[in-house]
Amino acid sequence: MNRNLLIVYALCGILVATGIVYFLVAYGEYTDWVELLNFGIHDETTEKQVEITLFITSGLIYLGLVLWLIKTRFMKKSPYIATIVVSVALIITYAASRTVGVPIVGVELYVGKLDVISKIMQVLVIALSIVALYKIKRPVYSFTK
Repeated sequence: MNRNLLIVYALCGILVATGIVYFLVAYGEYTDWVELLNFGIHDETTEKQVEITLFITSGLIYLGLVLWLIKTRFMKKSPYIATIVVSVALIITYAASRTVGVPIVGVELYVGKLDVISKIMQVLVIALSIVALYKIKRPVYSFTK
């Protein structure tokens, strides 16, 4: 198998897995929200809704990036740049939410397993995207081979 093709397949797999992780995090936030509502705690409704929306949107964006890569036959630079930008933005947002706080949500103190897994996957996405951008000078996917 072509090494360049292996890189983009790995990137696509990690993008899909990262999207799934974000859906799992959204589901976890939803179950927390329902539990709070069952206890009569309504103060965190807006915060939970914002978090759930952010995580579902992030998951959909990662899946959309995979479709964009496939549609461009892995040969355009723009989807790779977009994966880097999205991943860096989400890592910065995460770091801000754990240190200085972000609007509506504030400062979160809890660091879960899925948080760590998603950040590791996002670093892999960034690394593989940079490698793919470097290799894009040569066709990554070719029908002639």
